[in-house]
Amino acid sequence: MSKSTNVQQEQNQNAKEAAKIQNKAIREFVEDKAGDSRTKGPVDESTARLPDDQNRLITQHNLRK
Repeated sequence: MSKSTNVQQEQNQNAKEAAKIQNKAIREFVEDKAGDSRTKGPVDESTARLPDDQNRLITQHNLRK
């Protein structure tokens, strides 16, 4: 009975270690490919949002359709 328990505990430990290694590898891959989200892209805050008047005109136009 204890031999079976020891085998099961060892399998659980191996699975946890494998999951940790896989998690670390995935995290490193994503961090490497994703880059820094704080860097400025081609769109800045002044061009990313439409003014309120433009939003109102678009909404009115869409309601007419």
